[in-house]
Amino acid sequence: MNNYKTIDWIILDWGTTNFRAFAMSEDGELVDRVEHKLGLLQVQDGNFADQLQAVLSDWLGEFEHLPIYMAGMVGSAQGWVNVPYVSTPVKLENLARNTHQFTLPWGAEATIIPGISHCDESGSYDVMRGEEVQLFGLLEITGKSTIEAAFPGTHCKHLQLTDNTLSSFKTYMTGELFSALSDHTILGRGLPEQYPSKAAFERGILESEAGNLTNQIFKARTHRLFGLLDDSEVHEYLSGLLIGNEIRELNTQHIYLIGSKSLCMRYERTCQLLNKTSEHISGDESFLAGMLKIKEAMNNDYV
Repeated sequence: MNNYKTIDWIILDWGTTNFRAFAMSEDGELVDRVEHKLGLLQVQDGNFADQLQAVLSDWLGEFEHLPIYMAGMVGSAQGWVNVPYVSTPVKLENLARNTHQFTLPWGAEATIIPGISHCDESGSYDVMRGEEVQLFGLLEITGKSTIEAAFPGTHCKHLQLTDNTLSSFKTYMTGELFSALSDHTILGRGLPEQYPSKAAFERGILESEAGNLTNQIFKARTHRLFGLLDDSEVHEYLSGLLIGNEIRELNTQHIYLIGSKSLCMRYERTCQLLNKTSEHISGDESFLAGMLKIKEAMNNDYV
C-alpha cells in the first residue's frame, strides 16, 4: 500500500456483484484502493459488518477509527440498510441532507448515500443507486451545469441535468438483455467461439434504425441462415443492435459516457455512426469526485 499520505477516511462503492474501496487523505487525494468480488450476493446472512471488517483488516490494518462513506446497492432493500430514495428533481445538496448515518460495531461512523427515484408523466417509476454519485462528480469534473450522460452497464442509465439539477433519467436493460439473448435463447444456441467483428457490430448499429426491436433481434438468426452473418459474429451483431437502439433514445448530440473504457468504446463508436459526439470519463474518477462533493456539502450549512 502507498503510505505517502495518511489515510483519514474510506469510500465504498458496494454493488450487487462488486465491491470497491478507496482510502482517502484528509484533503481528498486517493491513497490506495482495493477491489473484491464481494457484492451483496456474496454476503451471507446479512453479515455486512463482518465482511467489511475482514476486508479492511487485511487491506489497511489499523482502520477502526476511519469514517466510511458508502454508495450503491448497499443502501437498498437487499443491502445493509434500506435507505429511502430521494425523488427528482434532485440537487447534490438533497443527497447530502438525506444520507443515512450509523455507528459501526468497531466504533467508527458510517454514512450511506441515498439513491434517487423518478416518476414520469405516466406515473411509472425508475430508480438508481450509485450512478447519482458519479453524475454529480461529472459536473465537478466538467465544470458544466447542464449535461446528458449515459452509464453503460448491465442496466444502463441515461441522465439529464439542467442547472445542476437531475430532472429525469431512464434505465435500459441493454447489458442484461444481451446476456439473456446470448445464453438463454435460440439465437445463442450451438454457437462456435465468438470473435471481435467491427463489421457485424456496425451492421447491428445501422440496422437498429428500423425499430421493432424484437423483430430485428430475430434477424441474428435469419442473417446466419442466409449467409449474411457468420456464426462467429452473432454476439457482435446483437451488441450493435442493442446499443444502437439505446443510443437512438438519447436527446442531445453530445453525450458523456461514464464507465469502463472497454464498454464505453462500443458506445463511442455507436455515437459516431449515429452522428453524435461523445466523451468518456472514468467511472472511478467521477465516483470519487462525487463523493468528495457530497462529503463537503454534508460539512456545510446545507445539513
